[in-house]
Amino acid sequence: MFALQRRRLFAAVLMPALLSGCLAPTLPLPPPDRPAVEGPDATGNIRLTGTTPEYGAVVYALNDRTNQIVGQRTRTTTYQLVMAAQVGDAITFWYTVGADQSPAIVFEVGDR
Repeated sequence: MFALQRRRLFAAVLMPALLSGCLAPTLPLPPPDRPAVEGPDATGNIRLTGTTPEYGAVVYALNDRTNQIVGQRTRTTTYQLVMAAQVGDAITFWYTVGADQSPAIVFEVGDR
C-alpha cells in the first residue's frame, strides 16, 4: 500500500518537474575561438588547429574564394583541418553539436 502511494506521489509531483526540464530550451552554442593558422605551405595548404567547447563536435571551414569546405568530427575537443588557401583568403569557420550550430566567425589567412 505504501509503495502505491509513493508511486502516485512520484507521478503527481515529481514527473511534471522532470518533464519541464526536458522542455526547457537549450542555450545556444558559443561562437568558436579563432583557430591557429599555419601556412600556406609549399603545396598551397593551410592547417587550422584548435579546440571546441564541446566533446564530439563537428568543425567546418569554408574558403570563401574557392568554395571548398572541409570538416572533421572531433573525438575529444581538439581538431586539425587542412585545406587549400592563399594569403588574403577569407575563411568562414563554425562547428555543430548534434542539431545545434554555432555562430560562424570569419578571418583572413595571413591576418594575425
